[in-house]
Amino acid sequence: MDVKHQVFVSSTYKDLIDERREVIHALLELDCIPAGMELFPATDEDAWSLIKEIIDGCDYYVLILGGKYGSVNTEGIGFTEMEYDYAVESQKPILVFLYEDLDKLPVVKVEKSEIGQTRLNNFREKVGKKHCKFWNSPQDLGGKVSRSLVQLRKKHPSEGWIPGRFAADTKMLREYEEMRARLAELERDAFSVKAPPGTEDFSQGEDVCGWLVKLLNLKGKYEEISLEPTWDKLFSYCGSTLMGECDDQELEAKIKLTYWHAIKEAIRDKNNYREFILPYVLLDEVKIQFQALGLITTGEKNGLPQIQELIGK
Repeated sequence: MDVKHQVFVSSTYKDLIDERREVIHALLELDCIPAGMELFPATDEDAWSLIKEIIDGCDYYVLILGGKYGSVNTEGIGFTEMEYDYAVESQKPILVFLYEDLDKLPVVKVEKSEIGQTRLNNFREKVGKKHCKFWNSPQDLGGKVSRSLVQLRKKHPSEGWIPGRFAADTKMLREYEEMRARLAELERDAFSVKAPPGTEDFSQGEDVCGWLVKLLNLKGKYEEISLEPTWDKLFSYCGSTLMGECDDQELEAKIKLTYWHAIKEAIRDKNNYREFILPYVLLDEVKIQFQALGLITTGEKNGLPQIQELIGK
């Protein structure tokens, strides 16, 4: 029986939208149910009772701190800090992630007032007394949350949530099985992507699309390192984006992420994702190869690229 865990993601909101998106994506990949302040139209004390109920219903609590302290109540205590204190009081298993170097954040993402900076520093000092990890980019944060939660679930097992199908009646179960069989059939048809005739000698599948990049090694010196993702790995990263008829920028971002994850973790930690640049010649090579293999074609929405086989072209 599959058990899903609910995770409360606590942070300021407007300055950490991209970071929360990466974390939520990481949680969904782990079959977890994310919950957090984006559920509410505004942060106020009237919502506090509901927030506590949601934290009570969660199995784990994740705190993300950047350069903002956030909205405060009438006593001058931030709602993010209130959530953290309540999670500690409720003895929830907690993960804490602090932005590593506040001096590197853009001005719009840091506290401007002296009182805001003091509140943030005091909060960071408080949570820093517990075991915490540091992050420096949305992608770095998403990866660390994913790995940390896997370990936390092993160390602190939770009952989680049981899918409703286990409480369903016989008729519902039969209908469910029929829909699941139909879905499996559709998925087999949709993902039976074969290269067009005449492309048998093209690189594809488990063939490597290698590229040399300069990265900081473990000694802190730049070194040319060969990254070798396969074509299957590239398409697995890009496929979901292509299904939505993405633009070139979105597709290139997924290609970049594929190569970034091809770097060994220890080396990734020494480098900055924002400074990791792939040349246009490589990006164009990947896109042209996808087209040649019949994996993508021009979509109907503003001429954007999409997966060819999945829409029956």
